[in-house]
Amino acid sequence: MSLSPTGALARPLPLPRLRGGAGRLLPGLPGLVALAVGLWRLDGPPIWRDEAATISAVTRTPSEMLDLLARVDAVHSAYYALMHVVVGLFGTGDVALRLPSVLGGVLAASGLAVLGRSLGNPRAGLYGGLLLAVMPIFSRYVQEGRPYGITMAGTVGVTLLLVRAVRAPSWRCFLLYGTALAGLAYLNLFAFLVAGGHGVYVLAEAWRGRRRSALPDARGVIGRWLGAAALALAAVLPLAWFSSEQSAQVGWIRPPAPEDLRLLAIGIFGDVGVTDSAWPGIAPLVLLLALYGLTRCGAIARLALPWLLVAPLTLLAVSWAVHPLFVFRYVLCCVPAAALLAGAGLAALPRRFAVPLLAAGIALAVPGHLTTRGPDGRQDNPDPLMAVLKSAARPGDAVAFAPGLARKYTLVYPGIFDRLDDVLLRRSPEHDGSFSGQDVGRRAQAARLDGVGTLWVVGYATKMQATGWGDDLFPASFECTGHWVSGGLAVARFRNQDSSNEFGVG
Repeated sequence: MSLSPTGALARPLPLPRLRGGAGRLLPGLPGLVALAVGLWRLDGPPIWRDEAATISAVTRTPSEMLDLLARVDAVHSAYYALMHVVVGLFGTGDVALRLPSVLGGVLAASGLAVLGRSLGNPRAGLYGGLLLAVMPIFSRYVQEGRPYGITMAGTVGVTLLLVRAVRAPSWRCFLLYGTALAGLAYLNLFAFLVAGGHGVYVLAEAWRGRRRSALPDARGVIGRWLGAAALALAAVLPLAWFSSEQSAQVGWIRPPAPEDLRLLAIGIFGDVGVTDSAWPGIAPLVLLLALYGLTRCGAIARLALPWLLVAPLTLLAVSWAVHPLFVFRYVLCCVPAAALLAGAGLAALPRRFAVPLLAAGIALAVPGHLTTRGPDGRQDNPDPLMAVLKSAARPGDAVAFAPGLARKYTLVYPGIFDRLDDVLLRRSPEHDGSFSGQDVGRRAQAARLDGVGTLWVVGYATKMQATGWGDDLFPASFECTGHWVSGGLAVARFRNQDSSNEFGVG
């Protein structure tokens, strides 16, 4: 027996509905806001190390990119394939690199409005989409050349397919949902964890419908969802197994600490959060509205609460009990759930409060927006260091990277690094099927550095500091004569005391 859209599982709150053509067009309003917010200073934040990895991957030939995916980064195959086409058409400029993520954010905000309408509460969807669009955490990831903004849109879309399948159950609808769920996992493997939240929603709807005699075929709905989820899991398992063989890519992750939990609480409710800063931004307002929405809109609560909680709690549990895997961006796909709950809370209030509370949210979000668009809005800010190299490094000076992964920046700033001699490089990243390439060993290093007067070392600040700014990496004749740090990056200059070439021409 099919579920009726007017039955117990679809009964909306007794709120006024938006009718007519205007009502059908209103889901586009959050999308327009998201587009404006996404384009605002899109080229402001500097390209950081993860975006440099995107450039490194997608500017290779198809065979070189396949080699990279097979060796180190299969988990991002679908995204790199998309961006290979985008970069081929529009180049690697900041705007071209980030625009697909902005468009993903537009779809996520508009999709949330459609989702609210499908759940019988169009105002909740509209307000939720608007709240999502003005969240600083939203801007942080839709203004980045990585897959997480697109994944957020995919998660909203898959969830919408699930709601429609539960409301009008058929194998066709559930197979469409399962196919989309598998596709979502190929965008971001960890996004597949939302399936756990979806399962809780299906069970809750089936139990509620059965209890109210509105769903005699509750077992059939559960069975169809299990079948669709199992098919999706079967499609995803090869990627999961293959990616597990590349675990070095997540070897840097540490077990979640209390500070990570604090930043998770702020991020999941919409603000960026800053280490050692107590400013929570828009997050408390979103949290309070979401709590109110939980008590006032059961249809949205049954969907959004498990969507919000299951994936982060699962990843935290795995990170503590098995292997550290928790990074906030892996559960960014749950942020729309918080926005939807907050939208439900806002819709349950008298209408006269809607505009003032949305305005208050925007005001609270301003510091976060300015932070994420500023020079320190990412982990790395290479621009000041590149300015040092541009002004102080002479053509023919040697350059080395610590670690080799920092070599990705040669593609972001070719005008600077093309003048320098990558003196320790043995095998390029493209030919090595890696992001770092291969450097020569310690025995060959001395021969490569013989006659070098000035050596510039570019690397990650933690690595550089741990090695005395490189003193432990190079022959004793090289003395560090200066170092500069900007965010997570550092540059050090070494002079060869045994060389008569005081100008450092190698």
